[in-house]
Amino acid sequence: MASLERMTPVERHPVSSDTSRREVEISISIRTILLVAGVVALAWGLASIANVLLVILVSIFSVAVLLPVVNVIERRFGWSRGLASMVLVLGIFMVIAVVLLVLVQAVSGAVRDFSHDLPHIVDKVRHSDVGGFINGGSDPLGTLRNHASDITKGVGKASGGIAHVGASAFGAVTLTLSVIFLTLFGLVEEPRARERIGSLMYRDKRERYLRVTDRIIHTTSRYMLGNLAISVVCGTVYGITAVILGLPYPLALAVIAGVLDLVPNIGATTAGIIIGIVALSVSVQALIVFLIVIVVYQQIENYILQPTIIGKAAQVSGFTVLVSVLAFGALVGLIGAIIAVPIAAGIQIVIEELTADRRVRIASADATEQEQA
Repeated sequence: MASLERMTPVERHPVSSDTSRREVEISISIRTILLVAGVVALAWGLASIANVLLVILVSIFSVAVLLPVVNVIERRFGWSRGLASMVLVLGIFMVIAVVLLVLVQAVSGAVRDFSHDLPHIVDKVRHSDVGGFINGGSDPLGTLRNHASDITKGVGKASGGIAHVGASAFGAVTLTLSVIFLTLFGLVEEPRARERIGSLMYRDKRERYLRVTDRIIHTTSRYMLGNLAISVVCGTVYGITAVILGLPYPLALAVIAGVLDLVPNIGATTAGIIIGIVALSVSVQALIVFLIVIVVYQQIENYILQPTIIGKAAQVSGFTVLVSVLAFGALVGLIGAIIAVPIAAGIQIVIEELTADRRVRIASADATEQEQA
């Protein structure tokens, strides 16, 4: 008989597997660390010299605006480029200096007093019958009263962040001289700079570069000079109306209207709201008359002044205008909102030029498909 052996159970041990536990190893190369450190250092450096960069931006923009004027003076009078640039820049500087010497005390005092009294003016309007009707349930005039001084302080910073640089006399002189000399040297050196850059390109690329820069300069100059002229007209009309209606601080209101009118779309509306509040503090009749003046003037500006003076210099959509004004205004301040449209137009010109060949090929392919169909 075969002996039966007692079978003992076999002990089972858990089998370890590489797939049951995964380790994630993160490695950062020295190159990546240096790249991040370089980006941080560059951002910090740019932030620390933000005022200098703003002065350079203003100077470059001034060169683009004044360049066609220098070319006209050079051709008409036969002057050298250096003489034409010097006469134009110094002439503009002297005109601005004379105007500032005449108006700075009156304007600064009027704006300061207006900034101080605007909350009281808004409060007076709130307690009037018309103010009670406007308020309704949301109390918009109360909100305006709380932020009234912020509005006028923002107008006081019309340089878009440059004003505080020149708070002292030394800072103001340094800032002014920096912009003047950078603009002057930029106007004189512009042809040579374009020639040097063009010499680094092949013929077809060079012609495209020159064509694009000419379009950008022409658009910037025509738009900004025209916009400045229209703003002077707007400030004059609003200021004279304020004097006739007996509104307080007419000079300050004229300056505020002229500065805000430089901002496309929303500037004139903002100026009208501010002056309308002041007119309502005088009387309802003054408000009605001023509203009529605003409506009539805006129609004249939109359908006569802008098409005649500016024309279609900056062919950008209303959506692009508003987005660019908000974006550059947030980045640079009021000066960014003022120069936003020419910058957006310049970017649009560059994009159109870079995509021109592709658009031609797509149009040709679409035409071929339609013929075959």
